Amino acid sequence: MKRDFVWLMGIDCHCRVGVSAQERARRQKILIDVGLEVDAAAAAERDDFRRAADYWAVEKAVRAQAEAGERALLETVAERAAAAALKAAPAARAATVRAHKKPAVMPRTREVFVEIRRER
Repeated sequence: MKRDFVWLMGIDCHCRVGVSAQERARRQKILIDVGLEVDAAAAAERDDFRRAADYWAVEKAVRAQAEAGERALLETVAERAAAAALKAAPAARAATVRAHKKPAVMPRTREVFVEIRRER
């Protein structure tokens, strides 16, 4: 089985995420990376975008999911982004998601990120 990957790096989202109500009071910039495990050979052999993952659909679905509502945990953002990515890319066997944020309550930490992998 081929294990090819397509990565969308740094999907720029503005989310209400944080444990405290104060932290969720305003939207924060969250960057989301999505890696899709696919079989790229069929698309590559024919140079046919119709056989490839629809990057734009994945980006839109992940951003819409991330920016909807409020969440306490970055883990929840990542989990829901993975589900959205897999739904938008039906041929993908798995999705790896990294959700990054500058922690508002930890000014001496550059960023925190959560990485998850979900398979069909």
